[in-house]
Amino acid sequence: MDLAQLAVFVRPPKAGRVKTRLAARFGAEGAALLYQAFVEDTLARCARVRAAGRVEVALWSDGWDPIVSKWAERLGTSPRLQPEGDLGVRLRAAFEEGLRGFERVVVIGSDIPTLPIEIIGAAFESLERRPFVLGPAQDGGYYAVGASGGLCPSFEGVHWSTQTALEDTVKANAPTEPALLPPWYDIDEPEDLAVLRAHLSIDWAAAPATASCMSALTRIQR
Repeated sequence: MDLAQLAVFVRPPKAGRVKTRLAARFGAEGAALLYQAFVEDTLARCARVRAAGRVEVALWSDGWDPIVSKWAERLGTSPRLQPEGDLGVRLRAAFEEGLRGFERVVVIGSDIPTLPIEIIGAAFESLERRPFVLGPAQDGGYYAVGASGGLCPSFEGVHWSTQTALEDTVKANAPTEPALLPPWYDIDEPEDLAVLRAHLSIDWAAAPATASCMSALTRIQR
């Protein structure tokens, strides 16, 4: 396939600035450690995608930090700085840059540590047939968005962090209908941890860094 780009959005794992809603369960430091584990598992999956085909990986961060530079180095790239603005502004910047050099671009977040590599592959395959793809999340948003053929998706009027984010994005890009990936779950709320824990109890290898971190945090709480 033609060279494609997988873009990952991350944040420096600083206590009190990442996964703040999970702090109710693990404290600010614990939430930051867990987020760092999410990123570790996500980057390991991205490295596998890059190794499996002609896919470049881009790392977009909302701030500079030594650990972000190390994450980018692991992927053989340099970190890009997300612009100021809401998620739509930041996504648009990633697509505008990516689609200048690649036929297909898929953007994912870093709070989906168990996302199967097969779904990422399906996103790129979908872009061979459709110019636009979305991966629905359980909370009404989406865990992935992709575009091809130079078509930058519109995020005009999207109500972020609401149950209508996916629906709003579909409307913003009408009449183009997106290809839809299988639904998957992201980790934002303390209630989401139960789903994650159940998944990892069956398949620890789905997110080994996350599994180890959750186990350690649970032991500390006892």
